[in-house]
Amino acid sequence: MRTKLNLKVVSLILGIVLWLYVNLILSPTVRRTVKANVEFRNLPALMKVTPDKVEAEAVLTGTRRDFIISGPDYVQLGVDLYSIRPGTADFPVKVMVIPPGLSVVSVRPNQLELKAEALTQRVMDVEVEIKGQTSEGFIAEPPIVKPRQITIEGPPGIVKTITTCQVSINLADVKNSVSEKRPIVLFSSEGEVTDGVKIDPDKVMVDVPVKAGFPSRAVAVAPNFINKLPEGWKLDSFKVIPNLITISGPARVLDELNEIRASPIDLSQLASSTSTVTVSVASPRENLSIVGSPTVAFEFKLTSAPVTRLFQGIPLSISCNPGRQCIVTPASYSLLLQGRKKSLDTISPSDLVVPLDAKDRAPGSYTVPLSCPKGLPKDVAIIEFTPSQVQVSIIPSISSSSEGIKIPKN
Repeated sequence: MRTKLNLKVVSLILGIVLWLYVNLILSPTVRRTVKANVEFRNLPALMKVTPDKVEAEAVLTGTRRDFIISGPDYVQLGVDLYSIRPGTADFPVKVMVIPPGLSVVSVRPNQLELKAEALTQRVMDVEVEIKGQTSEGFIAEPPIVKPRQITIEGPPGIVKTITTCQVSINLADVKNSVSEKRPIVLFSSEGEVTDGVKIDPDKVMVDVPVKAGFPSRAVAVAPNFINKLPEGWKLDSFKVIPNLITISGPARVLDELNEIRASPIDLSQLASSTSTVTVSVASPRENLSIVGSPTVAFEFKLTSAPVTRLFQGIPLSISCNPGRQCIVTPASYSLLLQGRKKSLDTISPSDLVVPLDAKDRAPGSYTVPLSCPKGLPKDVAIIEFTPSQVQVSIIPSISSSSEGIKIPKN
């Protein structure tokens, strides 16, 4: 058993010695084909080559000893792109590095058809998208991005469409400050841009300080008007100063709040073209608080408005010949006027009496149209005159010689 083992060891040693003698001492000449990636050299800045990765074959000759000593990846193929210009052209493939003792027989392919495209660069600010909400009772301060700007490089047609350079960070339920290195994402108007653009750097550091407290939000102040404006005025416009109030509280409550109402303002107390009323603003819920001053000022601008006023039961006056009775039906009328309040206030019912003259009429019954009262202010217009005509009855009377109005009894 031991003799067989010794024979195997001797055979192995003799095999190794024979292999070394044949390959390293005698070392016959051999031909081999090797594959290697083609390296693009001297590519100008802001220039893109398509295809960007190419593999070629090199046929080499040399002794076995030279091939063994060379080791793996001993051949480097390359293309010199120093003179490349935008467009398509053929460039020769050359052997850039070859170990001593080896010779190049051929390269396949011996030239490459390459397409060159000019690139452009653009510097953009990094925007941060905050996802999620911190735990209740904690607030996140504005994020800090390092570096704040990045450079994008690519074809002009793609680079000019990019609108946003963004990183996102998730703050859902966090209670401590967050510091993460996040990848850059590019967006155009059509969505995310994933191909054709190089980003430098492709990741940025985002620091978000988180501390105890509640978030705040600015909400609009809504008016709370009661009653009507005094007669003769209309509201032209109003302005709230400030028009926003900052509220602090739990985020889930703030998200439901769109506005906050001011204390009531009585419009009936406004009586000038310009007025300023200061009112307080109270928190709409117990778990919300107002940040800063709880008061706002409402500046009102009023303009005069025409007033419509109805005068009813205005008596009619009629002149009648002696010895006759004159009966007017109806004995009064109504008048609807419109104008400035100041002018309407100067009018009394006695100014609106319409005189009727029946002295030239014989006994009988007549339909007499009513004329408008005279002497009204110039800025007062008659809207409605009721009735527009009355019935006058003239009756001879022996016992009466006076003139006047006889009102029929119903």
